[in-house]
Amino acid sequence: MNRPSWTRRATAALLALILGSCGGGGVGTGGTGFAMGTVTGFGSLLVDGQAYSSATPTYYAGTSSDESTPVSAAAVELGGQLQLQLDANGSPTTVVVEPELEGTVAQLSANPQAGFVVNGVPVHVNADPTLGPVTYYSGLPGYGGLAGGMNVEVHGAFGIDATGQGYVAATLIEQQPATNLVTRVTGLVSGLDPVRGTFLVGTTPVQLAASATVLPAGAALANGQVVSVWSNVPSAGTLSVAVVRIRTLQGLSGPVRLGGLVAQPTDHGFQIGGIPVDAGAPGLATALAGLVPGQYVVVTGQVRAATGVVTASAIQAGASQPAPAALRGTITGFVSASSFLVRGVPVDASQATFASAAAAASLRNGVYVDILGSIAGNTVRASSVAIEPAAPVGATAEYVGVVGQYVPGSSAFVLTLPDGTQRTIGLAANVAFGDGTLQQLANGANVEVEGTVVAGGLSAYRVSFQRLGAPPEPGGAPGGALQTSGPAYAVTPTAFTVNGLVIQVNGVTPQGGSLVDGANVEVTFSVSGGQNLAQAISIDD
Repeated sequence: MNRPSWTRRATAALLALILGSCGGGGVGTGGTGFAMGTVTGFGSLLVDGQAYSSATPTYYAGTSSDESTPVSAAAVELGGQLQLQLDANGSPTTVVVEPELEGTVAQLSANPQAGFVVNGVPVHVNADPTLGPVTYYSGLPGYGGLAGGMNVEVHGAFGIDATGQGYVAATLIEQQPATNLVTRVTGLVSGLDPVRGTFLVGTTPVQLAASATVLPAGAALANGQVVSVWSNVPSAGTLSVAVVRIRTLQGLSGPVRLGGLVAQPTDHGFQIGGIPVDAGAPGLATALAGLVPGQYVVVTGQVRAATGVVTASAIQAGASQPAPAALRGTITGFVSASSFLVRGVPVDASQATFASAAAAASLRNGVYVDILGSIAGNTVRASSVAIEPAAPVGATAEYVGVVGQYVPGSSAFVLTLPDGTQRTIGLAANVAFGDGTLQQLANGANVEVEGTVVAGGLSAYRVSFQRLGAPPEPGGAPGGALQTSGPAYAVTPTAFTVNGLVIQVNGVTPQGGSLVDGANVEVTFSVSGGQNLAQAISIDD
């Protein structure tokens, strides 16, 4: 993933424990519940419409140098696939960001219904919310922005078609820089030779590296399993893999909630992403009879530790959510009503319903909003926007500003926002730092903080250092300077696009790296003659 390198107060021993004792592809056995599914919004963290706290977990995700490494909450994207370990109260203790594929686009069809292929695995896209999660694009305007040979990361639900071939129904497609060397494949194991350590995942030949790790610990590979394999070793043929994750819940017990595609249905059950579901309870007979292969469903039930089989108590159609996308939080990166960010997601509220014209006119950085809308390419098109007078206690909020009144070694400071208002910030026990470390926290530093609103301030679990400084209030700085951030695409020597905004490079030399497709950028710009002219550009490696 093309994400910042994060520092977290977590030890290597803890990481080894979680990864070594996991079931279901990465979630540890220390909790009392498990959830797997698609990110459908933020406010806390919405997974298939169910809200979970985004403040409590330790987050893990793959990077270009490690299969699973500590990250911050910012690693979670709309449409991403997550696996959550839950405590007795249903709050996440561990969240693993789990893509299905990383590689280059091949066999790209001009018809979105035909999709494309990554690492030999067919990828299907969806623009119809009645069929399940709509595909969200990051670093791309939409399906039309894809090109053969482009590096992408694909999140989605794994399915099996009528011929027994695996495929991925994409919920998130993110463009990666061409320099990304990671290859990830999810599919069915076949042709296993345990002596040589070779097998196929889908159509990809795999060779276990000498130091390869098979997860969960103690599990044995077998034909017919759904697995994910990972490697950062370039290969034009057989893939030498460092990690194999077997998709299983064996060893886990307790309540579960699974979102995914129905596969291999029988008279008494089916599979979701390789996980067997027993739907034989009398009350589920009608729901079971109505299921079809490839249908997106959310299953609630209990898992049997000995077998990893989920005994379903409820089956819900994935399309029954009240809205394809829901965002609840503070506005950042405000440019106009048709271009701002909520929890890093671009929003177009130009056609949304507001309580009043005055409410619509009050949109700006720092305003707390509740948005319902639909996904359109790389943007959420808001259908309704409700504005809160202030972020309520317990809510998730983001603020950008300048650090003050900080004493090294303390766990609190005052953040001054661009409009001059101040917030008291406390550092949570699981705080993560982006583009810097705790040692770099100092008075005068420009930071973005994300945390939980508490009485008197914010308990921050993420602090990210801003290379370009705090964003100005729209129209409040000389020249009406504005600021936005996100993955760059359609990059040329003179211009690039971010969040749907075409930015003219304007002779500016980017800081921190190369301006290429898929790179995360932060840009300050002004508007002149109908063009967005860069004033400063920072590349977030």
